[in-house]
This record gives sequence, structure tokens and C-alpha cells, in this order.
Amino acid sequence: MKLFSPVQLGSLTLRNRIVFPPMSTKFAAADGTVTERMINYYEARAMGGAGLVTLEATYVHPSGNSFSRGLGLSDDRMIPGLKNMVSRLKKHGAKVSIQLQHGGRAANSAASGQAVLVVSSIPGVTSYTDTREISEEEIAMLISAWGDAAVRAREAGLDAIELHGAHGYLISQFFSPYTNHRQDAWGGSLENRMRFALEVYREVRRRVGDDFPITYRMSAVEGLAGGITLEDSQALSRALVAEGINGLHVSVGLRETNFMVSPPSCVPRGWNADLSRSIRESVNAAVPVIVAGRVTDEDVAERILEEEKADLVAMGRALIADPFLPDKLQNSHKPVIRCISCNEGCVGGSARGTGVGCALNPLSGMEKAYNLSPAAAPKKVMIIGAGPAGMEAALVAAKRGHKVTLVEKGPALGGLLESAALPPYKQDLTRIMNYYEKALALAGVHVRLNEEAGVDLVKSEAPDIVVLATGSQPVFPGFCRVPGAMTASDALHGADTGSNPLVLGGGLIGAETSDLLSEQGKHVTLLEMQPDIAKDMEGRTRRYLLLRLRERKTTVLTSTQVLEITPERAVRVKDPEGLERWIGPFSSVVVAVGYRSNRTLAHELSDAGIPFVTVGDCTRVGKIMTAIEAGFKAALSF
Repeated sequence: MKLFSPVQLGSLTLRNRIVFPPMSTKFAAADGTVTERMINYYEARAMGGAGLVTLEATYVHPSGNSFSRGLGLSDDRMIPGLKNMVSRLKKHGAKVSIQLQHGGRAANSAASGQAVLVVSSIPGVTSYTDTREISEEEIAMLISAWGDAAVRAREAGLDAIELHGAHGYLISQFFSPYTNHRQDAWGGSLENRMRFALEVYREVRRRVGDDFPITYRMSAVEGLAGGITLEDSQALSRALVAEGINGLHVSVGLRETNFMVSPPSCVPRGWNADLSRSIRESVNAAVPVIVAGRVTDEDVAERILEEEKADLVAMGRALIADPFLPDKLQNSHKPVIRCISCNEGCVGGSARGTGVGCALNPLSGMEKAYNLSPAAAPKKVMIIGAGPAGMEAALVAAKRGHKVTLVEKGPALGGLLESAALPPYKQDLTRIMNYYEKALALAGVHVRLNEEAGVDLVKSEAPDIVVLATGSQPVFPGFCRVPGAMTASDALHGADTGSNPLVLGGGLIGAETSDLLSEQGKHVTLLEMQPDIAKDMEGRTRRYLLLRLRERKTTVLTSTQVLEITPERAVRVKDPEGLERWIGPFSSVVVAVGYRSNRTLAHELSDAGIPFVTVGDCTRVGKIMTAIEAGFKAALSF
């Protein structure tokens, strides 16, 4: 594969074309220094075989810190920790870069303790109260700060530097006509808007020398009116190459369009590749071009490289899900944990402040937090239920040396995953089942399908440990039991809902079911008691889904309570003003008001005096991430 061929980045030779791109972890210490957790996280990606590991956005001046626990390189005291991290990463054969950044209007004043510096104060855009327009003197100071940080990076042993000119941070704020309304030499014309980026590059180059690789990350487009255009970015790319830049890293978006950055599964894989090709062609392929944007697997990556749309591929979330993806593809037949672009652990973890993680990999961001050594006394373990929690518990228990039997009443692994993969753009969920099918076989788990476990089976098998992962089942209120009523699962599996179905419940399941039915050309009415729908959905995924429902003219009734449903499926409701009225009749009623834990077997085992532990939805209804984490932790407890 071309993916695994060496490539030159300035004076640097990379072992392959896989880049682990900079993504904020929230793992730094409060003072911006490196922590052991951060080292362990990046070291796993270096050990796993990435050619270039790029450390996250690192502030060059305290005023530019954008994150509550952001990494910094604004002071010499930050060098030792960084030097230690770099040396540990390099032991595994990876080259290591660092992204130097200033947040500008995206800085976190609570973390930095300083006023937010903005390129221009723009009503309706500049939303902060504690802000100040950057003066000429501060511009000079910040350019110098980039040079100082670059020197520290070289002293710490970094192989390369990336200048962060993307995603609406300070350099791109100067470049974008959306955020730069200055009337001086730093704003107005394209030449003036490029000035800050070029001056930062020149200062960094002057300070580190001609032999040190420097790349530039850009938002080729910002995705909103008045923002950076592709033509702007092509011009900047040509100017940077003329100055001696060693590589260009193509992304998209800014804070107003952050749904374009790390987009969900409804966005095509490798979707930015045409943009990177345009940038690459604009500079006549004079320097290597890296592309980011749902490069989820080796097939997508290889196609981009073969079609010469880029020279390297940024596989961020793919390597968060499985840092050993490169090594597995080259050197073993071990199954790869495949990113499904759900954003629950990575983007979601960062947003929650808990730090980057992965819904499918509990060790991501927690690389050395658990004792995974073989069990001191291997046991006979029976796990009942092969949803995400049960499969993960079985896999980890088997890896620790236990003799594991996984019993599932259905014909296949996955539990509710099979239904969850049916709405539009959710097909990637099948990758989870594919992974566990291979991993469980490799680990030696005895899988028994089409077998319903009960007290008698447990007694006859006499396991030392029983783990219940019996999942959950749909809630179906009595007033919904009218002709033509069904569960969301029924509708997802193709039950006839007619031309104008009513979906009761606007949570994640109801919203996704409405998405599928509206895609089929049906006029869907979605009814929810709360003021908003899909509030339990990851934010970027939700944004795209709401847009699709709006485009298909789905009727959404929020803050609305159902009082009565007639056999003809006319529905009496109380509207947001407290008034009662009738709506319908509807061709069907699709019930999606939630799930409740299935604890039937738990009660039966308790009555029989058989000890057990519960994991996943049968303990508490949650998401894939909470189920897998519960199965993982349970398997470490015995």
C-alpha cells in the first residue's frame, strides 16, 4: 500500500503517510505542562505505528490558551516535561511534531487569566465582554512569541512544527474576512490579511533555521458567508510555499461551523480530499499536503493517496479508536477497532472537560489507568447477553485468562446494535459487531447463539462468575396500545407505518426513526413533551439530523403532551400554551418514549440464590459508550 511507503517532509523522513493530527486532549496540567496521562496517550499512538504524531494545539502565549487544561510552550519551565514526552515517543520510531497556536477570540479567559485578544471587534461576532482589539505592539509581541515557542520546541527535541492557521484561531482570524475588519496594514486586502500568517512563518523560520520542517494547517474554506474561500487559501498556500514552508495540512471550518470539524457519520468519508487536491494543484505539488476529514480507514486513505489528492492522511479519530491500527494492518491479523464517527468519546469527552476518549475503546485516554494483567486464579465465566456490554466483558475476561462462555438468545452478536444501525447514516455501527466477532474468536470465547439462558442453564453449567448483560426493552405505555401502534424498532425493521406516521418521543431513538421515515418520503409528525428534540444526541450529529428533518418538512411538536389516542389514531394533546386540541388521524403510532432495563433474569437468579453481576443497560439504560465501559470494568473485577 502507498499508505505505508516512506515520505519526505522537508529534511524529515517519515516511515509511512499516516499522521496523528493535533486534537486537544484536556490532559495537560493546569499550568500548561505535560502530565503522565498525556504522555501515555501520545505514546500509544507512536507505538501503534503512526508515521508522524502531532502534539495538540499548544499556546505560544498565556493569552492564547483556549482550553481549561491546554498544553503550553510559552515559558522555559514547560520544556522539560515536553522533552520527556518527545523522547518517549521517538523510541517507537515515530516522528513528532507540535502545533503552535494562539486562540485569539477563541481563547479561554478563565484559563488564561487575561483579556481575550481579538483581531476586530465585530457586533454579533465578538461575543465576549472581556475583550480587546490587538494593537500593533501586541501583534509584534505575538509574532515574537511564536518564534520563542518554536525555539523551545526545537530544544525539547521536536522533529517539526505546525503553525495552526485553521479552525478560527488567531492566525486564521487575521486571514478571514469574516473576523478581520481592520483598516490598517493587517486587514482589508487579501495581501494584508495574509500578512500575519506570513510574518509568523518568517519569524519561526528565522529562529529555528532552514533545516527544520515547518508545516501550516489551514481551513481551506470556513463554510459560511464572508469567510475564507478556497481561492483565498490557494493564494496563501502559494505564498507560504514561496517562503519555504515544508508542508500544508488541509482542514475546514471555524467556531461557527465547528460541525465541519470532526464531522459525524452522515458526512462522506474523506470528504475534504477534493479541497486538498485543489490546494495541492495550486502549488504544483511542490510540498507534501496532508488531508484531514473522516479518513476513517486504510481503504479511504489509500484511495486519496492513489488519486493524488494528498500525500499524507490525518487519521485522528481512527487512531483514537485504535492507536495500533497501522501496526495491525502491517504486522498482524488482529482486528481493528473501527471509528464510527459517533464523537461521543473524543469530541464529547473534550467538550465535557473529562478529556479525549473513545466510545468503543475504554483504554483511549486511559492507557495505563487499569491493571490488565492475567487473573491470578482463572475462573469459569458465563456472560448472558451479547450486546456491547456483554461482548466487551467477554473479550476482556478471556484476555485475562478466564474460560468464558457468551450466551445470546438471538441469532447474532450485537443486541440492540442491529436496530441502532438501521437509521440513515448509522451503518457504521455494524463495524462494532464485525470487530467483536473476530476479537472474541481470537480470544477463545465460546459463543452460543439462539439460546435463551435461564436459571436451569446457569445451574447446569455451574460457572464461577455470572455476568448479566440482558440489556433493555422498549417502554410501551398502555394508552399507546391502539391498532396500528408499534415500537420504533418495529418501524426501523420495516413494519408498515403508512404515509403519515406519528412518532411519540423525540429523544435520540425517536428522532432517528423520524429521520428514516421522512427519508422514505412519508409525512412524519414527531411529538415530544420536552422543549427540544434529540437533546441526548451528540451535538454535531444532532445538527445535521435537525437540518434533514427541516428539509423534509417533518412536523415537530415540542412541549406537547399526549392525553388520549383513539382506535382511529386521532390524538388529543395539550399544547405548549396548555390548550387541548386534536391532531391526526395518523396512519400509525410509532412509540419511542424510551427503554427500561430488562431485569427478569436478574430477579429469577436472585430468587434462586445464584450470585451475579449486571452490566450495561440491564443495570442502567445508557449509550454504547457507557455499556462498553461497564463491560470492560466488570471483567477487571474478578
